[in-house]
Amino acid sequence: MAGRHSKAHDEDYRINNKSYNKSSKRKNGERKKSGQSDLIFILFAVIYILATILFYISVVRMGLLPDLYITIFSVAELIFTLAIAVGLAKRHKTYKLNVFCLIIALLISGVYIWVMNYTNATTKFIDTIFTEMEETEDYYIVVRKNGEYSKIEDLKNKDIYLFQVEEDIKTQIGSKVNITLRVSKSLNEIGNNLLNKKIDAILVSSVQYDMLSEEIEKFKDDSKIIYTANHKIAKTEEVKSDNSEYTLKNGVFNVYISGIDTSGKISNVSRSDANIIATINMKTHEVLLTSIPRDYYVTLHSKKAKDKLTHSGNYGISETVTTVEDLMDIDINYYVRVNFTTVIKLVDTLGGIDVHSDYAFSRGGYSFKKGTNHLNGDAALVFSRERKLFAGGDNQRVKNQQYVIQAIIKKAQSSAILTKYTSILKTLEGCFQTNVNQSEISSLVKMQLKDMPSWKVKTNSLSGTGAYKTTYSMGNVKLYVMIPNETSVEQAKKQIKEVMDK
Repeated sequence: MAGRHSKAHDEDYRINNKSYNKSSKRKNGERKKSGQSDLIFILFAVIYILATILFYISVVRMGLLPDLYITIFSVAELIFTLAIAVGLAKRHKTYKLNVFCLIIALLISGVYIWVMNYTNATTKFIDTIFTEMEETEDYYIVVRKNGEYSKIEDLKNKDIYLFQVEEDIKTQIGSKVNITLRVSKSLNEIGNNLLNKKIDAILVSSVQYDMLSEEIEKFKDDSKIIYTANHKIAKTEEVKSDNSEYTLKNGVFNVYISGIDTSGKISNVSRSDANIIATINMKTHEVLLTSIPRDYYVTLHSKKAKDKLTHSGNYGISETVTTVEDLMDIDINYYVRVNFTTVIKLVDTLGGIDVHSDYAFSRGGYSFKKGTNHLNGDAALVFSRERKLFAGGDNQRVKNQQYVIQAIIKKAQSSAILTKYTSILKTLEGCFQTNVNQSEISSLVKMQLKDMPSWKVKTNSLSGTGAYKTTYSMGNVKLYVMIPNETSVEQAKKQIKEVMDK
């Protein structure tokens, strides 16, 4: 009896011990899984905190938010991030709260990534456009297309004719081949003499080459470039004066907008085809756009000679700005320089613009109706450049340029900017040049975000009458120019002063 009882007792012990071991293993497994889950949530909490730090740095690094916004943003981010991190890392009775916090963290991280795409694009753009660019100019040795010369060495011991060429270019050419440089009194003269086989070769700047192509029929078709040299434009005068009472810092200033006649690199000098003075009063939130016709007959500041305003761009943006300062008797603190590539790319990136036209006309394969026209980039450029079809000539072209600018501003203020913001910034890279520094533009953006004012934009245009005169840039050949209407100039001066003195 005792033996049977002992065996039964041992059997019960083995069963109970087996059950205990299973239960113990199950609990250990559950604790192990629980520990792994805790570790996963803690890991997500750390990742979320790191993502928040990166997001915070990208926003602050832009330097565009007002101090009050930064303070509110910092406090809100700190509180919210701690709440989500604690909700993720802390062990709860069930994991429902952890899972909920994880979902919220993932959603917020997605927003962070989306916003960082914008902030990083903005920062990159700002770093790019506020890097001082050195203006350059290409010079070409040009010969007849079907002539016997194909490289610079073929011109050894020959005469090369030129008009207004920089000394360093003469030195560069002289070091390549033994030649004789002959100076002419007219750009058109050397171009015609080349095609008429009176001379073998000419040395001209890229801008002079383009002007010859406009003035002489088939010049570009019947000639070829066999050598290119590069010249760096020396900055002889500082455009901006920090001591002026009219600066961005003081809230009242002038910005010169120059649209240059080129589709290449923004660093290349070129004729200034669009010329606009933007007078800005940040106190009254007014903007006055004063347009000056490209063919305005003015005195070049450094040359002290008469020429078209557009030709001032041949000698660098400083020459254009100082020439206009002399004309309008004002200080121009800042400039913005864009080329034709900018217009085409920007309008196309925006998905086209709706532009008003005062007249119906056709040009460059496009037909424009009187009234509203939806234009792509190339059409907008053709529209803004045309003058010969209008009785008002350059006066009407100035109006059309203002219509295009207003249409771009209107489209940029629409919802289209949200989905195309990064594309727009990428489009503007390399097509935009300014002497406004980063801290100044940051203060302007901060003011706009802080006060959210509505701006009043007014436009004005200088006028004149057509004539034919000799110009400094072309020599003794007479070109079409516009003689300034002194009354319109004085009225424009008065309007600018009124905006600045309010």
